Amino acid sequence: MRLERDAFELSELVDRWGIAGADIRYLVASNRMRLSVRIVAQPAVLHATEWTAEGESFFVPVEEKVFSGLGDLALRDAFRLVRDGEGHVTHLFLPEEQMLTLCRDGGICFSHVDLLVRRDCAEALEREVLGVPLTTSEAFDFRLFVYDGREFAFTMPQARALEFMMAQTQAGAPDQHHSDILNAVGSTSQRLSSLFSRKPWWSQLLCKTEGRRGWYHLDPDFVIWLLTRHRD
Repeated sequence: MRLERDAFELSELVDRWGIAGADIRYLVASNRMRLSVRIVAQPAVLHATEWTAEGESFFVPVEEKVFSGLGDLALRDAFRLVRDGEGHVTHLFLPEEQMLTLCRDGGICFSHVDLLVRRDCAEALEREVLGVPLTTSEAFDFRLFVYDGREFAFTMPQARALEFMMAQTQAGAPDQHHSDILNAVGSTSQRLSSLFSRKPWWSQLLCKTEGRRGWYHLDPDFVIWLLTRHRD
């Protein structure tokens, strides 16, 4: 009998697709493969998303409960687990913009064998990458460059945020929530404006998505310039 599962173990997908660890780390780091873990009967605090008048999201606790089920890892936790093999996790994310805080002191230690990929994510990735070599575009240094007649100089975390957004754009997901951008670079800031403090021209490159509070995208002209800058 074959069970209809809601998620697959990462190890079985690696075997099925025949891809290397470096490819897995790339897929996770670029947020193309979102990883999950399953917890059983763990005390937790459920948080819901609320919004400020400026359109920035934040979590508020709404319920203490014993939770069993799938939870999605933050990007930095997911990458740490595929890189180091194990690590402690204190927060998990659920559908409908909810978050779990695990009540056990120090969180729960997960290892590589605990990593799961939700069925819908696995099926989408299978269509995208099965039999297709995973390649990266020529590296661009987002720390210092001249664009549209203006010199831009960014710190490493700021540059990683732009690099993450470019990778998402090339992967077909140009619009990203600010919390995912901040998680991708391991920032403790709550807002992009804090991450890019004292860099007044950052919003020329990273624009708010109209009609979607808290979402951003790279300026289309900047993307075109990045993709065509070496052409005659």
